[in-house]
Amino acid sequence: MIAASRTARGEWNTLRNSGILLGAVKRLARRKETNTMRQEKGTKLKSYAGVYRLSDGTFRIVAKAIDPKTGKPKFKERFTREVDPQMPQNAAIAYRAQLINEIKTGTSGGGVPTEIPRLETLCRSSWITFVTENVGSEDRAAKLGRTIETHILQRWGEHFIDKIAVPEIDAWVRSLTADYGPDTIRHHVGLFRRIVGKARGQYQLPPINWDLITLPAVDNEHAMKNRLNAAQIAMVLPVVVEQYPFYAPMIFTLYTTGFRYCHVAAMRESKLGVDGVIAIEESYDVSANVFSPVDQRKKAPPMIALEPRTLDLVRRHRRYLTQRRHPGVKTGLLFPSEAGTRPVGNDQLNDVWREVQVMAGIDRPVTVHGIRHSFHDLARQQGVPDAVVKAMAGRAGTDVAPRGQGKHLHYSRGVTVEEMRQASMALMELVPTEPTEVQKGRDRGRDGRGRERNSDEERLAATGT
Repeated sequence: MIAASRTARGEWNTLRNSGILLGAVKRLARRKETNTMRQEKGTKLKSYAGVYRLSDGTFRIVAKAIDPKTGKPKFKERFTREVDPQMPQNAAIAYRAQLINEIKTGTSGGGVPTEIPRLETLCRSSWITFVTENVGSEDRAAKLGRTIETHILQRWGEHFIDKIAVPEIDAWVRSLTADYGPDTIRHHVGLFRRIVGKARGQYQLPPINWDLITLPAVDNEHAMKNRLNAAQIAMVLPVVVEQYPFYAPMIFTLYTTGFRYCHVAAMRESKLGVDGVIAIEESYDVSANVFSPVDQRKKAPPMIALEPRTLDLVRRHRRYLTQRRHPGVKTGLLFPSEAGTRPVGNDQLNDVWREVQVMAGIDRPVTVHGIRHSFHDLARQQGVPDAVVKAMAGRAGTDVAPRGQGKHLHYSRGVTVEEMRQASMALMELVPTEPTEVQKGRDRGRDGRGRERNSDEERLAATGT
């Protein structure tokens, strides 16, 4: 219950701060009720034309005036339930007067500017809510708002609508290739194209020729290379325990479960039972530092059992944090960052993961997400039934759909938690308990501070030796 309330607060605080899609998210919560109310005409108030009382106590407003642009009558119909469910009668009458004034002056409601604006100004008005037309949940709308805020407005917010040009867009797309995969880039550019196209049409500007913009090719080449084989896993994972014991429990959890980073980062100590079974109820958006319920696009099983060696690492790590009075203990997170204010960051984990691969002599290091790809391959190699692999991490083995197709992974039903635990144990058979001879290094945080003072103590807590 506490986690749920924390999630809700995080979602709403993010939206209030950004101003993006807040109105749309509020409307989604009462969409069905509003559709029902639209079928009701209501009872007309005496002496107040255009104001109708509905059965639930809200009002239907009908405003009519001459449009100065066309010289013809123009109507606006609004339901106060969509604006303020508690709106009293006098406020409803005033709201109708406001709508009439908007028609007469040619202005738009909701703060939508009538002159060509900057993209940020337009996106912070009610105009932007059109992007939620096909969105079916508050969580998805909130995530969409964060994407607009983080990936579009930070780059294009200061641009006026009529000043956004092809050369700049093309350069932006090329710059994205340094940090994102082709499918992510196409998603961001597609959302930007939709917003800009709608905006330019709103102000009768010529459309942008998107055929002149080169998007990265979408294929599985990166995914097929972004994985380690059994021999490489056998070299790398023991090095993680030896050199980076603070991060070892999280990396081992990623490897033995096949989960995405966003689900492992959201794991909480209160959800872990004495039998090693942990409930998976949340997902972590690292770019916005927000927790939200597991969604339908990036699924995870409702619970998973940590295999014995991983569970031992997790428990030893927790004891270490408690003994040191680490600030991350207060968050309740299973894997708090060194600062203790949030989960271990994806970039931070990638730095560690890349470093241990270099220590192990791997010429082409893979990303943290590559651990998930490795899970699929090695589980198949170890004879784990496809149904179990699908229950844990979606599709099994090399059965990877082309990018852009079948994005919703098919998670198997009817697989027990114990079957998942056995699958994890099968993968751990590939991991020796001691590291091979590799280059030794010291564990240093991303801020450059060494951990020489406590690294030996922490290593002892992680290995028990």
